Amino acid sequence: MPFKPQGIFTALVTPFTAADEFDEPAFRKLIGFQIAEGAAGLLAIGGSGEFVSLTPVERRHVVEVAIDQAARRIPVIVGALAPGTREVQETVRHAARAGADAVLVLPPYYIKPSADGIIEHFARVADTASIPIVAYNNASRTGITLDVALLEKLASLPSIVALKECERDLAIVAAKIGAMGDRIAILSGDDDLGLPTFMLGSPGGIFMSANLVPAFHRELFAAVQSGNLAAARTAHYALLPLVEALYTANHPGPLKDAMRLVGHPVGPARSPLQGAGAENLRRAEAALQKIAAVSLA
Repeated sequence: MPFKPQGIFTALVTPFTAADEFDEPAFRKLIGFQIAEGAAGLLAIGGSGEFVSLTPVERRHVVEVAIDQAARRIPVIVGALAPGTREVQETVRHAARAGADAVLVLPPYYIKPSADGIIEHFARVADTASIPIVAYNNASRTGITLDVALLEKLASLPSIVALKECERDLAIVAAKIGAMGDRIAILSGDDDLGLPTFMLGSPGGIFMSANLVPAFHRELFAAVQSGNLAAARTAHYALLPLVEALYTANHPGPLKDAMRLVGHPVGPARSPLQGAGAENLRRAEAALQKIAAVSLA
């Protein structure tokens, strides 16, 4: 299927067994749940998928299982999030061979390249395989901001079709959508900023809390698209306590703990990340109950 960066994509967690091994059956079940609940697409081995804690062999296995289980029913984006260009290229080659629909690529981090180096990084990755690229702006993790000036240069690369945007300043987000929206789809990357970003013209988002409530995210986005802003606001304010309870230190540990509450246990996060703690888990459970009581019809 052609890759269409629209709607709500779920940034999948990676389940682990009690023995700290990849839990393939739980992962397949989670993907089935996402498809049944109407997720627009999936992101495998992103931040919520603990890509930094997976070995190279595990990453390839998780990607292959995700693509196999999705079975072309919805698109799968693969995280290619290494700081070095060569490793990203290897991930992209594997993702393309496995049948991924797109890859998510950060600017190089830790090594602090110049603007020209960042452009070269994306250009070399784009030359690696004929697969769409979703660039990823997450300055709090990388120390590098993909601003409008850099995006103007990246837009010359036909492979770059979207940006996962984690900028917290909505004025900057608006400027990017205004400047780039007809060339690069600006996707919301922060769960709590979905509604305002959609209202600025974003065609979708990539969210961690969609692991828990994919249908609710889909309905919130549909409410915005149909102009039912009252329903969209109701959904937004119901969602905020869940995001606040989960997106804390140790992400995605608290999120993975909360997955038990919706019938999808996925094991703990890998060390050194810690779990939710009793109070945060209680807050997440209360938020889930509130969301379940919301009707957007």
